[in-house]
Amino acid sequence: MRVLVATSLYLSGHGNWVAEQVSSLREAGLNVDVIFFNTKRSRLQYVLSIPTIARALRSRPYDVIHTHHTYMLLGVLMARRLAGSDVPIILTNHEGELLDREARTRTWHPTSYLRHSMAVKRFAARRADFVIFVARRLAEVLHVERPYAVIPCGVDLRKFKPIDRQACRQELGLPLDTVVLFFPANPRRNGKRFELARAAYDIVRRRLPSAVLVTGGGIDADRMPVYYNAADVVLQTSYCEASPTVVKEALACEVPVVSTDAGDTRELLDGLAHCAVCPEDAEAIAAQILAHCAYRAEGGRERLRGKQLDLEQVAQRVTRVYERVLGT
Repeated sequence: MRVLVATSLYLSGHGNWVAEQVSSLREAGLNVDVIFFNTKRSRLQYVLSIPTIARALRSRPYDVIHTHHTYMLLGVLMARRLAGSDVPIILTNHEGELLDREARTRTWHPTSYLRHSMAVKRFAARRADFVIFVARRLAEVLHVERPYAVIPCGVDLRKFKPIDRQACRQELGLPLDTVVLFFPANPRRNGKRFELARAAYDIVRRRLPSAVLVTGGGIDADRMPVYYNAADVVLQTSYCEASPTVVKEALACEVPVVSTDAGDTRELLDGLAHCAVCPEDAEAIAAQILAHCAYRAEGGRERLRGKQLDLEQVAQRVTRVYERVLGT
């Protein structure tokens, strides 16, 4: 089977689950070609992608096109028409802003209004041959009458695994004898709501003055397992998410997670020892940090495997979608 992946997310740094998914599909034996457009550099890339995708469709007999993001899908639709092709299109929707109905992550910029537009997202999804939602809540909110499956992004359990905490702290130059909290996101990203994590940390320091808060944002992806394993607790305080990779990566390392109720986090953490989903309240978050910081999140890896969220399992699930679309 030959697959064309058209994406604007392939080189987006840490949490690049699209690149990981492509790699796992290739390991599963599929022929996957990737066309990447860096729309962070210029939104014009959405338009400039159209002739490139059309040329690719003319050059090789693809079985399916797999695209990620509403606006890439619109470009793929135009490219397919331009190429005179009828190759089926699969859309993966991972757009957490669908769950931000109060528009707390929306900015003044016109593209932000478009990104939050339910009408545009619904219009695009209805034109895909099949939709993969990375969280059930996305499917429930968008509610399009198209064939779909819920397949969260996977995590590499070979890469993310428990490592000796003291060794990780020595490597990072962190104190060996105090509580370390890890906020994996970039604190400058408004939607991640670092101010809430910081407020909870300030409360924790009243009890544990030597506690340390480490933030992400510029960490090389290959170094992330060391940061997770150096931490006593991983914090997620986002307004909204789809299927947050950082929660799964922390669970793969069996590090406790304290999080707001964002995306599918509750589904992942419910009933798991020493993890908690909290109200959007610094006092509540701090209380959960203090309750769980002395433990490991034992059973985290089993939870991920049970939900078929190892990369290999996700690749198998995506491949079954391709086969279903093709009727094979």
